[in-house]
Amino acid sequence: MDQDINRYIYNSVSDYKVVTCNASKVSSDVFPKMLSKVKFEPKKYNLVLVKPNLCGMYHPQLQLLECTLKYFEPLAKRIVIGETDSMGHTPEKQFRRLGIWNLIKKFKGKVEAVNLMKDEILNLEVPSPHAIDHLPIPNLVHDCDLLVNISKVGTHSRTMLTCALKNLFGLLAEKNKYGVYHPLGVDKVIADLAKIVRCDLNIVDARDRVIVGLDPLSVDIFACKFVNLDPLQVGYLELVSQDRNLKLNEIMNQIKIIKI
Repeated sequence: MDQDINRYIYNSVSDYKVVTCNASKVSSDVFPKMLSKVKFEPKKYNLVLVKPNLCGMYHPQLQLLECTLKYFEPLAKRIVIGETDSMGHTPEKQFRRLGIWNLIKKFKGKVEAVNLMKDEILNLEVPSPHAIDHLPIPNLVHDCDLLVNISKVGTHSRTMLTCALKNLFGLLAEKNKYGVYHPLGVDKVIADLAKIVRCDLNIVDARDRVIVGLDPLSVDIFACKFVNLDPLQVGYLELVSQDRNLKLNEIMNQIKIIKI
């Protein structure tokens, strides 16, 4: 398959809006309002790919995933919840353990849970790479009309922060991610991923808050406050900013926080 590189490169937004709401208030009624506030414009989709962090350390609330599925069910012909193997887990194990199999039964065949390692794997070229010039990405990422990124904010021994951009690591079609990519510098690999994978919608479980935004960089910057981190100390946030020909502190100053 020919690479449609324009589909992968994230087109940064000029309006850095982030919406946040008390987690206890997020429902099928409130969730659409949050998306509207960040100017998300829904349409009809053939395929929506939802990427929750299931095989990593921090798993988002099942309620967030359910709200996402309910929102897109009338809009999409097909919805796929996708994840790849990690050293400690397989997606199939996590689908069962975290209640994903039971959740998708509510949608009567409209939603699938898929191990993306079993998909066709594309060897995508990274333009001007920081760490590696090609990365293995499942074809469903290429084929989807919309990529929804659902993460839970937390701290990480290598990158300090794990949130929306770090969740892209779970799209790498490699079980031994630690052995293959950590020696290259995780911050650099995340920045390379951000060049070839575009997240259209980012949803974050921030403990007692939920964060929504179109731009994963803005979402991650705001999420730092929930784990007492200074965004300027997170290496991959600086690298992704540089790749947009911007300084991280410039983006920090442009973010508009909307509370519901």
